[in-house]
Amino acid sequence: GTYDRFKEMFEKYSAEAGKKQYLIPYFISAHPGTEDEDMLNLALWLKKNNFECDQVQNFYPSPMCNATSMYYSETNPLKRVKYKQREDIPVAKG
Repeated sequence: GTYDRFKEMFEKYSAEAGKKQYLIPYFISAHPGTEDEDMLNLALWLKKNNFECDQVQNFYPSPMCNATSMYYSETNPLKRVKYKQREDIPVAKG
């Protein structure tokens, strides 16, 4: 995937520059449109790649952010795709 290609390039150019650098992934949980299957796939990928998540931020709606417009409209504005809101979890929207 994209991350794997980026990681290969990062490691290659870091080695060429003689620098010891590390990638520190940043994860956001409960992002609008994310389903349980997505979280399971991420957990499996993390395990396969020997990652330990120390830094995870829960999604919080904030102004001027695409994710916030997804949260309120239940639509991905970039792909114009409506995602299904879970009916069993009530969510107050301002």
